[in-house]
Amino acid sequence: MAWTDEMIEQLKKMWDEGLTTGEIGRRLNVSKNSIVGKVHRLGLSGRPSPIKKKNPDAPQAPKQKAEKPTPAKAPLTKEPKQEKKVQPVQTTKPAPVKTPDIISEKEVEEKFVPIIREEKAPSKAGQNVSLVELDNHTCRWPIGDPKDENFHFCGNKVRVGQTYCDEHAAIAYVKPTKK
Repeated sequence: MAWTDEMIEQLKKMWDEGLTTGEIGRRLNVSKNSIVGKVHRLGLSGRPSPIKKKNPDAPQAPKQKAEKPTPAKAPLTKEPKQEKKVQPVQTTKPAPVKTPDIISEKEVEEKFVPIIREEKAPSKAGQNVSLVELDNHTCRWPIGDPKDENFHFCGNKVRVGQTYCDEHAAIAYVKPTKK
């Protein structure tokens, strides 16, 4: 959003009148945050926060008059901005991360595929159920390799709202252990 000279003058005038940032924003058709930012950049005098209210029940200390007269303030002149020097941030090196040992595809097949393919034979009621034969009442636990011809699903009966039979649900849904 571009601030025109006319808008800036109106902002200064309304600010001096004591209007809220919300009211000034409505009159200038800009957001309240735009007003706050522009007031800050222009260096206009600050005002006390409307949020900080004094507690009426709290005992008030007697007001004392200042004995010294306050010196007159010199008019504010806008000085050119000076560049701030950025100090480099010192960081520590992170600890080296130990990478896991990488095993070959052959080793994976030798170690894990037999475990995955090891299955108890399903009951006769649910043997060799294909994907198209699955319904809401049959176990969807896959058995074998999907690339093989004899790939199938468990097919045993399941409880209402469950995906797997009791045997396969015990494998699929492992409860976390307490530490």
